[in-house]
Amino acid sequence: MATSAAGTPLPGRPVAVFDLDGTLLRGDTTAEFIRGLILRSPPRAAVALVSAPVLAPFFFIPLARRYAITALLWIATVGLAGDRFHALAEEFAAGHAAEGNRISVVLDRLHAHLVAGDRVVIATGCADWLAAATCRALGLDAVEIVAARLQQGRRFVRPSRECAMWDALPTSSRAFSFGVEKVRRLVAAGIAIPVAYAYTDSVTDLPLLLAATERYVVDPGPRRLRRIQGKAGDGCAALRSPHSSRSPG
Repeated sequence: MATSAAGTPLPGRPVAVFDLDGTLLRGDTTAEFIRGLILRSPPRAAVALVSAPVLAPFFFIPLARRYAITALLWIATVGLAGDRFHALAEEFAAGHAAEGNRISVVLDRLHAHLVAGDRVVIATGCADWLAAATCRALGLDAVEIVAARLQQGRRFVRPSRECAMWDALPTSSRAFSFGVEKVRRLVAAGIAIPVAYAYTDSVTDLPLLLAATERYVVDPGPRRLRRIQGKAGDGCAALRSPHSSRSPG
């Protein structure tokens, strides 16, 4: 097998695509970062608590969910100076990527692909700036990242009257990275489908699994594995951490 220095994919080498949340790291990176920003500030926490009864129902309505997330992002970030915000993102990423939160069995696969000279891409619904900070904290500066692109704002209304809140659902800018759109973003990045390998923990990544030759589901419970294999085929293999304690779902 041809090899190169890690992070220098050789021409014509296979493409390996990895999800981030629940695949390389436990937890939801963006949600945990936003929650941390809110909880570190009593005024923000108070506003979020008061808003919760109003916002909660919107999370269960697909067309309205964007507005609830936008509101929480605004509560978490309004008034933060840009340099302070990015410093907090880097601080969060360092803690989030700590050894105890890493899913080593998948990270080992990722490093093996890098050593082999494969083209390694992390495709995630996480915001691009936060995904990049997290990858740096994992020592994965060399990987390509396909992630959500969010707009940053500081006030509700700009002089031009366009919304200046954080644009929480990137569908509005056609730069989100979720479900089938993740595959479209890979194609837009010049990656031919099918890719050689896909790794994810999520049922929402079925389009990605179906766009790969070798398919891996990370630490699935029996019910989730049956559901994914029912759509992606029995060739979709489970990749399990030692002493995995994932739920049956």
